Amino acid sequence: MLTVSEAIRQRRSIRSFRGDPVPDDMVNEILEAARLAPSASNRQPWRFMVVTDGEEKARLRKICLDQAFIEQAPVVFVCCADLTAYSESSRKKRAQEFIDYGVTETLSGRFADPAYRASLLAEPDPDLGIFLTAAVANTYIAIEHMVLTATALGLGSCWVGALGNPGEIEALFGLPETTLVVAVLPVGYPTVIPPPRPRISLSEILLRLPATLSK
Repeated sequence: MLTVSEAIRQRRSIRSFRGDPVPDDMVNEILEAARLAPSASNRQPWRFMVVTDGEEKARLRKICLDQAFIEQAPVVFVCCADLTAYSESSRKKRAQEFIDYGVTETLSGRFADPAYRASLLAEPDPDLGIFLTAAVANTYIAIEHMVLTATALGLGSCWVGALGNPGEIEALFGLPETTLVVAVLPVGYPTVIPPPRPRISLSEILLRLPATLSK
């Protein structure tokens, strides 16, 4: 199995897969990598469906702008964000975990003040739609864990964000209004591994450097 650094360097967007099935233990390992991902306040909003049925994959292909590799991949993860992870009951459960696991002892600033934390818990349950950006951002972290784990296992994947019309995939699988599909991730053994695509230089992505590193 590749190291994290090796997986980062070897990862490619794979759009051609062999027909060999992905073993269940690898599917579980990919899902476990997602489960262990970090999230703000440990809300863990990610939810997943594992799609292997040929008819369902064909319908996903059609919805996702008819991209053939979605149907070709032996397994497709439908990656979702669950807004109920930000509900009042979830907020209180996560806050108790902060206490139970000693996180409150590491807090600083206003969050170190028990009265401030209590005031946050006392707030009424808001419209969960305001948490959409946070839910999607945290789910993306879990998906990247899946992508790198698949690469480390010798598999290929392609992060698909072209999801057709809003609500189509949710309707296909009968998802509740509070569960939103944010990406589709086909996974399998690649037939072709493309060369690395160019990346902009380190100097182009750095807005500022400490003086000790700028020399």
